[in-house]
Amino acid sequence: MAGHRTILIVEDELPQLVLLQQMLLSAGYHVLDAKDGVEATATYWRRRKEIDLVVCDMALPKRGGWSVYLSLKEMNPRVKMILASGYLDPKIKHEMVEHGVEDFVAKPYAPETLLATIERALHHQ
Repeated sequence: MAGHRTILIVEDELPQLVLLQQMLLSAGYHVLDAKDGVEATATYWRRRKEIDLVVCDMALPKRGGWSVYLSLKEMNPRVKMILASGYLDPKIKHEMVEHGVEDFVAKPYAPETLLATIERALHHQ
């Protein structure tokens, strides 16, 4: 199903970024990456027409994942984004879902869980 889908990965930890790139490329996705929130916002602005989904770490340098989401949502109200975090307070998580975040994944990343979450988000209307 991945075929021609493009995913923007936003991850500042190089080992995690490489893991995600390899996992998504081997699953058939096209992959773009950004290493901080400012780069993520700029990359999305330039390539928003081709990006189907954003997978973004919550704890990023320069600009956190939630701030990135709010900026991308202004650019594209239909942006699809999965946020990743080691722990997220259930109240905050609920608020983020109310604002339109597609889903969440726990770090460290579990490949099967992440791929299933991506597929669900891509097929969610």
